[in-house]
Amino acid sequence: MASEPAPSRLARYTAALSRRLARLRTLPDGVIVDQTLSHMRLWVIKDATFISLFFLNPENGALDGPMSRIDIERPLHLLGPYTRALLLTLLWRPAPQRVCMLGFGGGRISLALHAHLPDVVIDNVDIDPAFEAVAADYFGVIFDERQRLHIADAQAYLRSTPHRYDIIIMDAFSDARDNLSHLATAEFYALCRERLLPGGVIGINMLRSDPHFSTKVEVFRSAWRTTLAAPLRHSLVVFGAGHMPVSITDLSARARHLVQRYGFDADLSDLAATLRPLRMIKLW
Repeated sequence: MASEPAPSRLARYTAALSRRLARLRTLPDGVIVDQTLSHMRLWVIKDATFISLFFLNPENGALDGPMSRIDIERPLHLLGPYTRALLLTLLWRPAPQRVCMLGFGGGRISLALHAHLPDVVIDNVDIDPAFEAVAADYFGVIFDERQRLHIADAQAYLRSTPHRYDIIIMDAFSDARDNLSHLATAEFYALCRERLLPGGVIGINMLRSDPHFSTKVEVFRSAWRTTLAAPLRHSLVVFGAGHMPVSITDLSARARHLVQRYGFDADLSDLAATLRPLRMIKLW
């Protein structure tokens, strides 16, 4: 039997996703989830058609985030620039078979990969099991043979998994008090290199508000033969690999091809055009 054409498959996926999210339209605006976890408190807030996941800082009552955000009228559009930037890992591995997502939250990047890349298997890793229900109930994520959530510390998971990956993506934060510095060491990046397949790539979202931001950037740069970065207002999205995917001048063209190939609801070429060697990026 011939495989289903990509546009019709994606249309069918999007229709099913919209049906899963339909009940959220009837909910009143405001806090729709208030849940205390083992090491944090989370809120899910509805504002018109937007659903956002925040962490509540118990020390001052401030909201950290949004950690995940979706427009239920346009659910496959990644609203956060850093989430779109992390899709640029596909510049190195345009047809990945297995992806590891460290830090899950509402699962926005994983949902996009699951929807647009029908052959990819995604191993998501998060420390708290509550995110499985949050991602499914409020962000439309489906867990199946291609999408799994492993409840574990990211470092412990990478040490124990038998799998090797085309792509590792990390967007792991606890809250404003703990930026998980054990996941930003030379030893951790050595472990990531072991878990990547030849030619694989890692992409990480690093917050500029992290008091150890500059140190973490330098540790990352030293850990990889090739490093590129996309500078954003609140973060730096960094990529580490053994080689350049293409020349700097061809990155935007490859990004446009990826959008056409997979039907992403985003223009990735503008972000690809900002990529520069990490050593050339001004951190402040």
